[in-house]
Parts: sequence; structure tokens; C-alpha cells
Amino acid sequence: MFASGALYAAASLWQNGLPANYWQWRHELVLLSGVQLMAVMSAAMLLATRPRWLEPLLGGLDRLYALHKRLGIAAGLLLAAHWLIKLSPKLMLALAWVAPRIKSGGGGKDPLVSLAKDVGEWAAWAVLAMVILALLRAVPYRFWRKLHQLFAPLYLMGAFHGLILMPAEMWAQPVGWLLAALMLIGSGCALYSLAGRIGKRQQYAGRVQSIEALPAGQLEVICQMKAWPGHRAGQFALVNFAAHEGAHPFTIASADHGDGRLRFIIKALGDYTRRLPAELQIGQAVTVEGPYGRFQPRGGARQAWVAGGIGVTPFLAWLQSQELADSQLDVDFYYCVRSRGEAARLEEVRQACHQHGVRLHLIESEAGARLEAGMLPEVDEVWFCGPQGLGEALRRGLKQRGAQAPVFHHEAFAMR
Repeated sequence: MFASGALYAAASLWQNGLPANYWQWRHELVLLSGVQLMAVMSAAMLLATRPRWLEPLLGGLDRLYALHKRLGIAAGLLLAAHWLIKLSPKLMLALAWVAPRIKSGGGGKDPLVSLAKDVGEWAAWAVLAMVILALLRAVPYRFWRKLHQLFAPLYLMGAFHGLILMPAEMWAQPVGWLLAALMLIGSGCALYSLAGRIGKRQQYAGRVQSIEALPAGQLEVICQMKAWPGHRAGQFALVNFAAHEGAHPFTIASADHGDGRLRFIIKALGDYTRRLPAELQIGQAVTVEGPYGRFQPRGGARQAWVAGGIGVTPFLAWLQSQELADSQLDVDFYYCVRSRGEAARLEEVRQACHQHGVRLHLIESEAGARLEAGMLPEVDEVWFCGPQGLGEALRRGLKQRGAQAPVFHHEAFAMR
């Protein structure tokens, strides 16, 4: 966004000099916000395709989606600014703050330009509505997922709007070259999305092998995959139990043993997950896309692991993994639950911790216990998976250690 804005400003100053009045400033700001908007939307469109090559650079698909969300918000703000600047003359003239613009006469309207303006206006209202609805947590996930599918055609409408209305002389400048490249990439990604190809190469078929209800509205589901590329402990997958509902992200709560068996422990946190116990059946077909994520501890460091409730799932996989058995990790594991009766697979956790020399600390809020940053020992790294509020409180507290503050890793699992 900053690169596109700087290149446009440089090209505009080179071509036209510094704007001398309101009408010139408005013209330049409309174009500047439009260039930045297309840059942001193109980046968001690329991230929407879940490119595997970007995972190592961004730290995992969870971080990629977090960036996609921020870009979506930025697109909404830029679009609002672009449109308000465009509409500002009515207010400025009504307040008599500017003199009416003297238009040069001659020539009729270009039908293509008129169409581009109309298409841009339709797309603008739709994108603004989409961004607002996407941020409302009350909107059901199923509707939110379908809403996101509209982004691809809306992007193409915006690209058409920009392609026609961008001044011709700008395409010969570096900003035009950058914008052309971004629009080409974004349009390719939009067409890829419309063709239904996103994630197809990472999708694998399987069947539900077992279902077990656990305490506190938790459900353990084991799937037997026909083929599976393998995964590293701590990764997650997009699991689709029903085509009409679509895929949901769940952490794989088991290490990879080369047998294609995947365990998921699912907490009833929304309408869909609350319905799962009644709707899921043994032998039911399942499609699993992945694996994704880079929530994986490295050896040779003094660590603290912190799980909040259902956030124990990546640690269950870690405790099963051969990587942990082969490492020299020095670990304190803090498992935060309301009560021990609600802790998922507590006995399994106890046994695995004992086997690997991991020091387990059970923090029960009903017993008056609450994990605070000061309770964590001096460590090199903290690995956290759990409620956002707890994670932020720990991060703030650990920062107060100054130069001795550990590196804080967390799973950014808020996909919306």
C-alpha cells in the first residue's frame, strides 16, 4: 500500500506538479486512494487462495488469515475514503467553501467510462456491506463463508473500474507497472477462486472412524483418511463434515504415525459445533484440507507451554510426537481449565508429561487459581494456545521483564 501510494505521488508530481486548488487536490486524492485500494484488495485476493509458499514467510496459515482480515478492514476504510472524497463536492459547494468548477466543453460521454463508473459504484456498496457484515460476530459462520465468496467477482468489478478510469499517462509510470502487475495477479486469483480451485490440491477424503463425547461439551472425532501426506504436531486442518456447512478449522490433536488416522477434539462454541454430536455418524464421509500452520516448538530452549481450555489440542499432539521424544526440551506446561473434570484427556496429558519429563501445572479457575505472567519461570520461549484475553494478559505481563522477556508464540486461530 505504501509503495503504491509513494509511486503514485511521485508520478503525479512529475506529471502535474503540486495541486493548486480543491478540485485538483480532490482529483489526485481520488486516484491515490483508488491506487492504494487496488493494491490492498489485490494482496487480500492473493491471500484468499491460501498459497502454501507464503506460509513460511508469514508464520502459518493462521497468520496469513489474520493479515487477510486486516487487509479487508483496510480495504473498507480506503474504499470509504475514496467514495467520500469523490462525493465531497456537494458538501463543499453547499457550504460555499469552494467555487464551482469550470468544465471544458465538448464531446459526449464515453460509454465505457460511464459503465466503469457504474460498476465501481455497485462494487463499492457491496464491498462496504461485506466488510461490515464480516466483522459482525453475530453473523453465522455459514453465511460468513458464503459472503466471502462474493469477494472474487467484486474484485474483478473493481479491477475493471480502475483499468478504465486510471489516466492513460499513469500506465507508463512505475506506479502503473506496479498496479498492472497487482491487478493481473489479483484477477488471476479471483478467477482461480471462482473456478472452485482454492485448497483442492490439499484436500483428502476419509471417513469418521469413532466419536466420543468428552466433558464440558467437547467431542473427540477420529477420522481414517484414505490418503494423507502426513503432518507435524501442532498443525491444523480445514475439516468438512457436510458440504452445505463447509470446512471449519480444527487443530489435529494427534501426532502423525503414518497410518492416516487424525484426531480432532472439538468444543461446542457455536451453532455448528453444538449440532455436531447429533449430526455426526460413524462411517460418515469427511474431507480434510491441510495440513496448515507452523505452531511447532523447537528444541534446545527452556520453554513454558500454556493451554487454555480446548487450546490443549496442539499440545496433545506435541506430547505424542517423536520430535518431543528426541528433543532436549526443558518444559513447564500450564493447563488452564475451569475444573479438572472439564479438562480434555487429562490422564493422557499426565502420563505423557511424566514420560517426557514435562512439568505439568493444572490451573483450575473454580478453585480460585488464575494464571498470571509472574507465575511463569524464566524461560526462553512461551507457547500459548487458548482464549485471546488470557494470551494478551500474559503477553503484556511478560513484556515487563524487559530484556529477559521470552519470545511469545501463539496460535492466531480467530479466522474471522
